[in-house]
Amino acid sequence: MSDVLCMGELLIEFVAQQSNVPLEEAPGFIKAPGGAPANVAVALRRLGMPSGFIGKVGDDPFGRYLRHALDRDGVDTTYLMVDDSARTTAVYVAVWDDGHKDLCFYRNPGADARLTPDEISPEAIRQARCFHYGSISLIDEPCASAQRRAIELARAHGLMITYDPNYRPTLWPNEARAREIIQDAFRYAHLAKVSWEEWRVATGCETLDDGIAAVLSKGVELLVVSRGPEGALVTNGDYRIEMPAFPVHVVETTGAGDAFMAAMIRHLLPEREKTGSLKTIPQEKVAMALRFAIAAGALTCTRMGAIPALPTQAEVQAYLHEQGVT
Repeated sequence: MSDVLCMGELLIEFVAQQSNVPLEEAPGFIKAPGGAPANVAVALRRLGMPSGFIGKVGDDPFGRYLRHALDRDGVDTTYLMVDDSARTTAVYVAVWDDGHKDLCFYRNPGADARLTPDEISPEAIRQARCFHYGSISLIDEPCASAQRRAIELARAHGLMITYDPNYRPTLWPNEARAREIIQDAFRYAHLAKVSWEEWRVATGCETLDDGIAAVLSKGVELLVVSRGPEGALVTNGDYRIEMPAFPVHVVETTGAGDAFMAAMIRHLLPEREKTGSLKTIPQEKVAMALRFAIAAGALTCTRMGAIPALPTQAEVQAYLHEQGVT
C-alpha cells in the first residue's frame, strides 16, 4: 500500500551536458528519468515514505527504462499503464546557473496524455493517505478526465491533496488556457506549492500578497512559495514564515522543486492527520518542514538530472547538521 499516490507525467529527460548554452549549441545530453509527479514519488521513497505512481508510458525501450527506474527506488508501479499506440514522452533540457531552463518536449501526444478515467483504481486511492498532482496532466484529453476522476476519488476518501502547477509554457496551447486551468486546480488542494517564476500565470497576480490571497481564497490550507536562491516562504493566511536558501554549488536545478515538495508532504502529512487541517499545525512544525524542504531542494541542485539527483533522508539530515541546524 502507498501512503502517497502521485499522478501525472513520467518522461525521459535529455539534459545538456554543458550549462549556460541553448539547446542548439549543447554538445551532448545525459539521459535521465523525470517528470515532476514521478520525481515527487521517488523523492518520497528516498525520504522514507511509501509512494506509488499513476501514469502511462509507451510500449518502447524508454517506457521500460522509466518503469525500472521507479522500481529500483521502491515506488509502486502497479498503476503505471502502458500504451501501445503512442511513444513515451521525451524532453530536452538546457540549464543556466540562475535556474533558467530551455525545454523542448516531444509529446504529440505522448503516452502520458492517453491515460483514461477507467484506468484509475478506486481501491488504490481509497487505501492511500495523500494524493499529489500537477497541471500538465490537465492539458489534454483523455488524461485530463482521468486526473479529475482521481481527484474526485481522493476527495471522497478524505486524502490530503497536494498540488504543484509546474507550468511549462510550450506544452499549453496558449497562456490564457494555462491560467484558467492552473488557477482552477487550486480549489482541490490542501497543500500547494508555487515557484516565483510561474507566479503570475499560476495566481493571476503580480504581487506576492495578492497572489497569496488569491490562492488561499480557493480553499488551500497551506501555501508554499519557492524562490530559488532567495529561499522560500509558507503561509496559511494568518502567519507567514520566510527562510533563506542554503548555500550550495549549483550544478543543475531540475527536480529541486520536486524534492522540496516531497519533503513538505513527508513532514506535514502526519501532522495534518493529528490536527485535521494544515492550517492548524503548530508553526514550529511547519517551520521545521520548510527548513528540511529547502535543504532537500538545495542538495538536488548539486547533481545532474532530476531523479538521479534526489537526496535521501540521511543525506538531508547530514547536510542540515553540517549547516549547524538541528
